[in-house]
Amino acid sequence: MKRGRFLSIAAMACIATLGLAQVWAAGPVGFQSANPTVHNFGQFQTPVDGRATEALFRGDFVPEQGLGCATTATPIVGGGPNDFAVGVTASLTPPFGIISTTYNVYTGTPAAPTLTALTFKAWQGGAAPGTEIGAQSGMAVATGNYTVAVAPAIVVNSAAFYFGFLQPQTDSGMRIGLDTTASAGTSFIRAPDCGLAAWGTVDSIGVPGNWVMRAVIDDTVPVELQTFSVN
Repeated sequence: MKRGRFLSIAAMACIATLGLAQVWAAGPVGFQSANPTVHNFGQFQTPVDGRATEALFRGDFVPEQGLGCATTATPIVGGGPNDFAVGVTASLTPPFGIISTTYNVYTGTPAAPTLTALTFKAWQGGAAPGTEIGAQSGMAVATGNYTVAVAPAIVVNSAAFYFGFLQPQTDSGMRIGLDTTASAGTSFIRAPDCGLAAWGTVDSIGVPGNWVMRAVIDDTVPVELQTFSVN
């Protein structure tokens, strides 16, 4: 079949696992993965220092490959929208604010020539991402690693929540970095063109791992108010 050249091993695993053969019959849409030989990623920046903060992420934070839904593998066109979310649980007592995010675009522009939009989001916790808590648009979409301030901070009222990204374009796809050395079972993707109209884990489509993304939270209480002393 001619369209078969567009389907990654992950896509074929998706068909076998979810029984989505009818989805592919309409065209060469599939979960596209990429191996690590294509890119040489630099070190991530340290997100923040200062007040009572905590960095939340899953896995070893190294992108062994990238994953996303797209119509074609090269160039990456169609397949959107794509939602990417990871579930975390904070040690800080809520409420707290998400003040920055660090993330890896494994394959964005220029390999995805029509890609222009990416939005950071937070969702309520649970078995899968729940109601949206907040969002910040205008995130970088070129291939690379980014640390971006979230301002104003997105206030979260529970220790367990999800954060991640929405790539909203129907004419484009992208790959977010995926750590495949282990899986916490809390990395989710939502991609209607690839048969996931509702949230599903990356494990469920045959590519277990953890999204390479991090959120830094701040309990918003200044350090000077946490300790009292009398001279």
